[in-house]
Amino acid sequence: DSIAQVAAESAVDRRDACAGAADAIRFFAGLGLAPIEAPSIVVTPSRPVQAGPSAAGAFVEQHRRSYILPYARFKAMDSWFGVRIERRMYRSLAAHETAHALAAHHFALPRPTIQAKEYIAYVAMFCAMQAQLRVQALRATPGTGFAHESHITAVLYLFDPMRFGAEAYRHFIRPEVGAPFVKAVLEGKALRD
Repeated sequence: DSIAQVAAESAVDRRDACAGAADAIRFFAGLGLAPIEAPSIVVTPSRPVQAGPSAAGAFVEQHRRSYILPYARFKAMDSWFGVRIERRMYRSLAAHETAHALAAHHFALPRPTIQAKEYIAYVAMFCAMQAQLRVQALRATPGTGFAHESHITAVLYLFDPMRFGAEAYRHFIRPEVGAPFVKAVLEGKALRD
């Protein structure tokens, strides 16, 4: 039921990437936001130059496309969020990169901050993640969630992206935060420099 365009040699990788994209699309639908265009995912063993050497995926804005490693290459990384990599985690990777693509069309600011982009992508990913896997990932990445918007920084993301992601989700699920905060981020009213 995904409306993503996925290019992959492996049919199983294609299926999982489509499922992850559909998860991200459902998250945005819950915010009342529909995709402006079909997300595009390329499953490739070569990382784009914009991605770090240890990245499993990347959204390249100028190409309007997400790139993720084939599952076999992703699995060789052994663990992600402190959890041994398996197929459900691959679907979460696709959801994260698709969330970047979807958010890119809805940001009010022409150049949102890195913490704004990553906050939304991680929140969408954790919300879409299979419940048992989410519990494992959060247990392996302890924390209490960001106490204040000022704590959601690019520095933390750059030095510890896994912790940033887990703390973003914990912040998001607070009753006083939730969808209104994500909308404020997209509208350029939160997580600005």
